[in-house]
This record gives sequence, C-alpha cells and structure tokens, in this order.
Amino acid sequence: MELFFSYLSLAALAGFAVLMVRRTALPAPLAPFAALCATMVWFSAAGMLGVLAAAGWIYFVLAAAAWVLAFRPGAKQPASALKAPGFAAFFVLSAALLAFFAWRQPMFSTWDEFSFWGTAAKIVKTSGGLYVNADIGWAWVGTHRPALVVLGWFFQFFGEYAEWRVLAAYDILLIAIFAALTAACQKGKPRQWVPALGFGFLLPFVVTLYGSVTRPTDLYASALSDIPLGLTFGGALAVYYINEKKALWPSALALAALCLEKDTGFALALVAAGLIAADGAFSLLMEKTPLRRWARPAAGWAGLFVTCGLSFWSWQKYLSLASTADTSNVGGTQQMGMAEMVITGVKELFGIGRTEKFTTIMGGLVRALFTSKTTMVGPFAVIIALAVAMAAGAAILTKEKALRRQAGLFAVLGTAGFAAYFFFIGLTYVYVFRDEVSDGLVGFERYMYPYLLGWLLASAALVLRAMGSERVEGLLQTGFAAMTLALAALVWLRLPFSLTVFGGGNAAYAERWATRDEAMEVQAAVPENAHIFFVSQGDDGSRWFLYSYELYPWYLDYSGTDGQGGGGTFALPGALEEGTLYYHPYTAEELLDCMRQRGCDYVFVERGDDLFADGYAALFSDGLAGCEEASAVYAWNEAEGQFDFVCNVGAEG
Repeated sequence: MELFFSYLSLAALAGFAVLMVRRTALPAPLAPFAALCATMVWFSAAGMLGVLAAAGWIYFVLAAAAWVLAFRPGAKQPASALKAPGFAAFFVLSAALLAFFAWRQPMFSTWDEFSFWGTAAKIVKTSGGLYVNADIGWAWVGTHRPALVVLGWFFQFFGEYAEWRVLAAYDILLIAIFAALTAACQKGKPRQWVPALGFGFLLPFVVTLYGSVTRPTDLYASALSDIPLGLTFGGALAVYYINEKKALWPSALALAALCLEKDTGFALALVAAGLIAADGAFSLLMEKTPLRRWARPAAGWAGLFVTCGLSFWSWQKYLSLASTADTSNVGGTQQMGMAEMVITGVKELFGIGRTEKFTTIMGGLVRALFTSKTTMVGPFAVIIALAVAMAAGAAILTKEKALRRQAGLFAVLGTAGFAAYFFFIGLTYVYVFRDEVSDGLVGFERYMYPYLLGWLLASAALVLRAMGSERVEGLLQTGFAAMTLALAALVWLRLPFSLTVFGGGNAAYAERWATRDEAMEVQAAVPENAHIFFVSQGDDGSRWFLYSYELYPWYLDYSGTDGQGGGGTFALPGALEEGTLYYHPYTAEELLDCMRQRGCDYVFVERGDDLFADGYAALFSDGLAGCEEASAVYAWNEAEGQFDFVCNVGAEG
C-alpha cells in the first residue's frame, strides 16, 4: 500500500511538471527538476510557517488542478512536447525505483542519518511539523536545513512511515537532475541521451567512492545531503546552460532549494548565481548590447542573489523565533558569524594577522587536492582537470560562437568558483572545527564532493549542447559515449555489483533489523511518556543515536551530563585514564543522582560490562544479573530506592 501512496506523490509531481511544459517554454526534460525544487521550497516554507500538513493537502489539490489546466486549450507547447525521451525516462525510472525500493526495503546505515537526516525525517512524518524543537534529548544543530527532509516527507504524505520512501525521494531528485541533461541532446538521438543518463548515474560513484569498498555502498540508499547538494548545484547551472530561452526562474528555484538543503548550499548557490550573472554580462558585452538594454537582464541576475539571500535568511529567522538552540554563530573554536569568518579569513590570506594554524591548514588542504586518493580516478586534481577539459573541449569543437564563448568562460570561471568554495571550506577548518578535526582534515573529501559533482554535471551539459554544432561531425558524441563506457567499466571493476544496493543481499541490513526488533521490545515494556536512560558500554555515540532513532517517539535521554552524553562508558572515577573519550566517571551515588535529576524512570542496558557491574550493581535490585546474557530494561522502584528488572531484550528463545 505504501508503494501505491508513493505513486500518488509521483503523480502529483507529474501534474506540475506537465503544466510547466505545456504553459511555459521550458524544455520537457528540465520540468521534473524544476517541479521538485519548487516542491522542496514550498514545503520548507510551510514547515517554517507551521502549516506543513495543510500545505500538503493544498499541494495535492493544486496538482489535480494542474493536470486539468495542462490540457486546456491555449497551451504554449503541444502535448507532443511531453514525448521527449528524458521526460518520459524520468517518470519510468522513478516508478521503477519506487517499486524496487518497496521490494528491497533499504534502510539507513550511517551515523549522520541517525544523528540528523533519518531521525529528522521520522520526526516530521510522526509529528506533522519540523524537527527543530522535537523532544529527542538533544538540540539540533542550527545549520541543518529542511529541504531534503521535507522532500522525503512529501513522498510519504499518505500512508505509514518507511525508510525506503525517504531514500527513494532522494534518488528521484537525482534522476530528475540526470534527466535534465538530456534536454541538451538533439531530438531522436539515443546515441546522445542514453550516454547522458548513464553519465549522470555513474557520476556519484566515480567522484565519491574512494579506497577499498568492504560493505554494500549506501550511495543510492542514503539520506545524507552531500550528493543531492552537489547535483542540485550542478542542476541549477545545467538548466541555465541548456535552456536556450535563458529564462532564469528554473535556476532560481534550484538555488532557493539549494540554500535550504544544507548550510554550505548557500556558498554553492552564490557561486552558481555569480557564474550565471557573469555569463550573461559577458554575452551582452561581446554582443555590444547598449546599456539601456542591460536593465532587464541585470534585474534577473540580481534576482538570483536576492533569492539566495532570502532563502538563507528565512531559515535563520525561523530558527531565531522557533528554536531553543543558540544559532547566533557558526559555532566552533572561534564562535564567530559567517560574515566575520570570511572577513577574517580574507585578511589572513593577504597576510594581515596571519596565524600558523591558517598557514598549516590551508597548505594541507592544497596538498590534499593532489595527493589524497579521494575518487575512483585519482585525487581531486584529476576531477578538476576533467571538468575543465570537458568545458574547454565544448568551446574548441563547437561551431556556434555564442556557445564557444559560454563554454570557454565556464572553463575559467568554474575554476575560479572552485577556488572560492575551496577557500570557504578551508575557513571552516581554521575557525569552526575542533582541533582534532581540523588537524587531520577529517571529512575533507566530503566537503569537496558537492562542488566537483556540480562542476562535472554543468560541464557535461555544455558538451551535450555542443554535439549539435561541433566542427568535427560526431567527435564529441563518440568521445562522450566512450568516456561514459570507460566510467562504467571503472565502476564495475572497482565496485562489484553485489556491493551495491541493487545487488546486495539482506545481510546488509541484518543488524538494523535486530536493533529495530529490540527497540520494539523496549517500547512494549516502557510507557511512551517515560524517560529512558541508555547504557551501552564502549559506545562512541553511534549506538545512542541509533537507538534514539529506533525508539522515537519514546524519549531516550542524552545519557551523561555536562554535554558529555549520548553514549559512552560509565565507570567509577579512576577506572579509566582521565581524558578517555566518551568516559563518564561517576560514583554510584552520582550516577543515580544523574538519572533521577533527568527524570529517567527506566534504564535500558543495551550493553553492559564488568566496569559497569563493578561500579553500579548495587543500584539494581538483581545486581545486574538480568543483563549478563542479553540487553535488559529496568524500572525505578520508588519504595525500594532501586531499579527493578523488567525484561530482557533481544534474548534468543
């Protein structure tokens, strides 16, 4: 039944996409991406206004009306425009993906999905509102944004919550972006649009999978933001370069959604807006357009920046009014706002007050571009060279002068945009991240992926456009197809089919099924309004976040104190070395006080050990015998002043 309900969401989206094609001059393959961006912006705004559920009903009513309006007389484009291969491919592939995921039932699997992206999706579906002040035991980071989360909610507006529906929503957005590439292909040329779709599908594999793969990859079964973020950035540029009418509203929709996908989306959106504005201004200069005719296009370019600013500001304003979290700065070691961070960084770049930390980190980041094994084709420098070469190749081989200028300019300014984005990310390592993160450049590749994905996607759009007007007949077409085949071979050799969500077995989710079953047993034993104290000895926080997700809407306390909760090892003072990560040194009395002060009526001992038993057995009426062989739940007995054994969890038999 959930599959049928997901198809209703896809049909509603189709209504708006069809209306865009029939009533505007937008090429059909670009319409699904534009409709999805509008959907994310619509529901993000509704969530901030506190009318998410109402906006959902309005959306589906308007979608039904869109189907009617699309086929009324007076349309700008005939119904035959809907037969474009990329447009049809989007809906066929999306429907097939939903059916496959409904059968395969992929699940969340990574830390960040449980610490935000997946948990937020569950909260939105369960509560009918945004996640900002959800009763979950810890405060959300203010920079987490709602666009992708509400997209997952849209595809499960009807029916029950299911993780696969969230994951499918992300992938449908990616399919829309890949389909947009086909709008640059000549009509009736499957030798162009088939490789275009193939290139898009392979691109995330090639750019983001590095090193050895030892488990089924979550690339196409992930609720993380990095890949959608990068491809939305590229999609905003691709839509501009492909749409010969140069209407800016589809790109504006993409940029608004981009700013609401993640905090770094604002930086990417500003780069994209700058590239579009520079391209338009350069074109007018080359055509020697009189200044009096610059007003309208200049207003459009300014509108892109205003769109980015409003989108970014709206979330900041919402947080300041609705959130209990402190969102006045970007956090980190320096506690400074984003503008202050950039100004300080520029000063250091030009030698004003430069610190050793700035020099060391920036130098390390530059070296990492050339030395880190971060993609399937080598270090990031290889991807940079490929993106520049593709744009330059389109400029050199096309016979169309306007396209030659456009592609050549993008080869240069795309590189400049990367330098600006690279510098911005570098500043976060200098001023925001903790020393243990910045010193080791932890997560460097993850921050680089979005720009590189978008850069390659936009370069591919220019190559596909140039195929129809190239100097050497068929050279770009043959070269692009050969490159796509080479990437497919590389992915096949480096990533066996069995290690993907498309070929992996059920064993990939065995642990998740086990934790879900345990969570259901805990929920059966504990009232929903209770607070649960969590013990999982040796945990680095991942088990706490996992069970916080699994148990929601039951409240799992951020077990610990002074901001040091969320899993860890509980032991008597002196049992472990001082400063040991995730070590909570308590006497028995202190631990009991901590539990009681937090209002925890129940304790879930998911994983105990000798350290916990030696220190705290006296707090439990059975001396912790109940959790020697399995996990156990204990309830506070006010009369006895101890926790009584309730049940075992996950015990065989």
